[in-house]
Amino acid sequence: MDPLAFRLLNYAETDPATGMAFSSKALRECYAQAAELFGWADRPLAPRQMRQGRLLKGWGMGTAQFPCPMFQAAAHATLRADGSAVVETSAADMGQGAWTSLAQIAADGLGIDVDRLEFRSGHSDLPDAGVAGGSGHTATAGTALFNAGADTVRQLADIATNDPGSPLFGAGNAGVTARGGRLYRNDDDSRSEAYEDILARAGLDLLRGEGKGAREGEPERAMFSHGGVFAEVLVDPDLGQIRVSRLVGAFAAGRIVNPHLARSQLLGGMIWGMGFALHEEAMHDPRTGRFTNNDLAGYHIPVNADVPFIEALTVHEDDSFVNALGIKGVGELGVTGTVGAIANAVWHATGIRPQRFPIHPESLI
Repeated sequence: MDPLAFRLLNYAETDPATGMAFSSKALRECYAQAAELFGWADRPLAPRQMRQGRLLKGWGMGTAQFPCPMFQAAAHATLRADGSAVVETSAADMGQGAWTSLAQIAADGLGIDVDRLEFRSGHSDLPDAGVAGGSGHTATAGTALFNAGADTVRQLADIATNDPGSPLFGAGNAGVTARGGRLYRNDDDSRSEAYEDILARAGLDLLRGEGKGAREGEPERAMFSHGGVFAEVLVDPDLGQIRVSRLVGAFAAGRIVNPHLARSQLLGGMIWGMGFALHEEAMHDPRTGRFTNNDLAGYHIPVNADVPFIEALTVHEDDSFVNALGIKGVGELGVTGTVGAIANAVWHATGIRPQRFPIHPESLI
């Protein structure tokens, strides 16, 4: 392990996420990239050494890790006579952009441009796409959609390579590759044919493939997404009030299908982790067991004013074991490291180790 990673591990004592795996090369790269952007090298080792005006300042880091589940999913992919396609699965989109990413994966499986694709989803009459949660939705539904597209392409290739009128005739052993709405011979890229021409000569208006998404059997390896989060907090020494002034995270989450959407989810996870560390707390009436703060007036969550500076980086990672597409989840990954990073930053600012979440001001006075 490189010296920087070894130093950083010493400050991850209170991260609440369990099962941390520190041997990952991708994890060390996450530490290094986030630490450089944050300026971690200038951190004094002892607590209560940094101030901003009268406020105590502290820096801390936490390790992010989240498993990579896969559920059960199914999908259809139908190629139409004009070379466009429609794909179907009942995937849900809660606002994180799942339908955008899933459409990209489906287009990739079919070998067509995404603007030639009609994506149908969000209806229970469609094939079951599995649970939209647990940071496994993209991997599960995406695998089903990709496999459905690949099944359609397989059927199309079988038609073309057995048709004497096709330039792909006899390419069975060499195989073909699908891209841009055409099939290309692997042994001669100059010989290709458009999807619509193959269908027209075969007298077909539609060609439909089926796909499933699931992990077969028990995994033989631990499968996780990784990351490192760095936090800066300002603490009022008289009132115990805590403000997070900076958050920087770097994450290795396999193949990133859509960088903009992945970054948005990672930022959301880090803000969620801030809520875990400082704001969110369910209170119960001891007589009835009912919640006494069951609305946003009493249940506190972070808002824009609570997040002055936040940045999330993604670290390239190829993982051929997690699934055929190499896709991992990002939705909840940012939560796990942020809680520990803030707790460690509070310790660095005050010398007091938080023992519960959310961290109450009275515990620091």
